[in-house]
Amino acid sequence: MQITGIILSGGLSKRMGTDKALLKLNQTTLMENAIKICQKTCEKILISSDNPAHQKFGYPTITDVYKNCGPLSGIYSGLEKSETEWNFVLSVDAAFVEPDFIKELSKNTFKFDAVIPIHNNGKEPLVSMFNKSAIPVIKNHLETGNLRLHNLINNINCKLFNSQDWVEKYPRIFHNLNSPGDIKIVSK
Repeated sequence: MQITGIILSGGLSKRMGTDKALLKLNQTTLMENAIKICQKTCEKILISSDNPAHQKFGYPTITDVYKNCGPLSGIYSGLEKSETEWNFVLSVDAAFVEPDFIKELSKNTFKFDAVIPIHNNGKEPLVSMFNKSAIPVIKNHLETGNLRLHNLINNINCKLFNSQDWVEKYPRIFHNLNSPGDIKIVSK
């Protein structure tokens, strides 16, 4: 199965105070890190971003079709441009995702619209697999202002993939870097 990696990097980064994708973690920008994660399992990579500075990473950048609608719009825009049925969605600030985890998610796609990791602390729709079949429902959510990803999960044929074992093996697998303090802590 061919997979496109869709890196979501169009957020406002209010808590971080600057563009997260360009911040460095151990001498590598978060965008370069996300690209490395995706390169190991994805045949193609798209960057969901309105920031022209992200074009320097050498992959197509996709601007949001629906402006100011959060990650749901980034997912939609990426799926629209993707040439593969299945797509791995990765938030640029999820710096510790294991490539083997992506492979495991892809083994659970079957006839679903999405495969969303779930563990004791909740669902992880920004580290997940989405099929292009979800496009019409996502479009409807965007057009009606229903922008919460958790609402979308309830309205598509979604497999909730139990990822608690992964969390126990890799405690930071779903850790997001949202503030300057987060970067400092993990850089030590």
